Amino acid sequence: MPCASEWQMNAIIAYARKVFGILGIQSAYMNRSVAFIFLVLIASLVSAQQSQKLVAGPMLGYVEYREVLIWLEVGTSVNEVEVSYRQKGTKEWTEAEYQGQLHRQFNPIKIALAPLEPGTEYEYEIWIDEKKQAFPYPLQFKTRELWEYRKPQPDFSFIVGSCAYVNDSLYDRPGQAYGRAYHIFESIANTPADMMLWIGDNTYLREVDYRSPYGIWYRNSHTRRLPQMQHLLASKINYAVWDDHDYGPNDADGSYELKDTSLEIFKAYWGNKSYGTSHTPGVFGRFTWSDAEFFLLDDRYYRGAQKLPNNDTSRTFLGRAQLDWLKTALASSWAPFKFIVCGNQVINALNSFECYRNYGVEYTELMDFIVKQKISGVVFLSGDRHLTEIEQWQPDGFYTIYDITSSPLTSGPYTNPEKELNNPGRVAGTLLTENNYVRISITGEPTNRKLTVEAFDANGQKKWEQVIPQSAISLPK
Repeated sequence: MPCASEWQMNAIIAYARKVFGILGIQSAYMNRSVAFIFLVLIASLVSAQQSQKLVAGPMLGYVEYREVLIWLEVGTSVNEVEVSYRQKGTKEWTEAEYQGQLHRQFNPIKIALAPLEPGTEYEYEIWIDEKKQAFPYPLQFKTRELWEYRKPQPDFSFIVGSCAYVNDSLYDRPGQAYGRAYHIFESIANTPADMMLWIGDNTYLREVDYRSPYGIWYRNSHTRRLPQMQHLLASKINYAVWDDHDYGPNDADGSYELKDTSLEIFKAYWGNKSYGTSHTPGVFGRFTWSDAEFFLLDDRYYRGAQKLPNNDTSRTFLGRAQLDWLKTALASSWAPFKFIVCGNQVINALNSFECYRNYGVEYTELMDFIVKQKISGVVFLSGDRHLTEIEQWQPDGFYTIYDITSSPLTSGPYTNPEKELNNPGRVAGTLLTENNYVRISITGEPTNRKLTVEAFDANGQKKWEQVIPQSAISLPK
């Protein structure tokens, strides 16, 4: 008989102690007289654990022309997982069975569906131990449209968000709960967009978590099973990078002793198409969508010590191998829109916390490369700050470079930005210090495209909008 998970056991024990404390029952008496009650509660929990088949998901990972990744997490007693799928409007189902290991303490799994047809709508079902799982929303996806050499580039949009804290009272710091506004995930699910970019601090490792592999597994599973998050995971394509809180301790750098374990677990819980290269591990990678390319960065695995002088060559942010990869990828990209996705802000000159600009040697090398090689269409996307804003910087003789920061999703907002309050580098009217998310849309005729950037509060109400013409982030022809 499998045991109940630790977090469930602790939750019941803590709740029981709270109830009996309210009733005035002394702990000594409780230890003698309530033992049987605890046994009954635990037995009930074990029974529920045995019957729990689906822990979290499904989540849409990468979506390509002829392949889609489905992610989900299942219980310890599950023996068989299958995804059945078909084109909408047809009758014949195709089955894809999970072939990997099950019966582990944590069971996040991935199933790739292929071959598919481009630009086609599909519906699918999740079957666990020969039982179809029921959901209050449709399970469906559309493969990427094959538009190249055939038609104008499709319009599309995506959501950007970071800093998702899910409360866990047994292990949270004392005081007011830090997580809030979980309904923001339902607001995002109901906001029209093709994909969701999770830009770091997608879960928050606590002090009790980041010193053991079990703790990292536990925290990722605990966050992912949040009920309010499930609709979003199933309805949007999901890509992710990390920052310090889903990597290790606060402000963690490349010396973190469990960084390889953390990388393994991050890859287990997210559905990016690739992670690092064969010679350089990390969460970085690239993918395209319509006329945009996304460059996902790893701002932790190779991070040098923050206390080193700003001009010290060992004060790394991306590290030599990843920086060379990024420069090569930017130079080889044909996309008119190049989104560089980073857990930390990049160009904010007044950010005295973690910011790429504070790593002077690397930052200067990257920016000089973009300018000298005349890389057009670069826009940075960042998180971390517990505030939302658009920063701008214009190198001499070059177009304006923007950094769109979106934060926080459910963590506490940063309501006192101190010296940054009147930041001259901020686009006027874009500072937002509440739980929020950002949608970016690329629309327009092939020769007259534009970025529309919109910020929404947790209830899905628009707070501001900014339009950036493609011409504003392109070099003159």
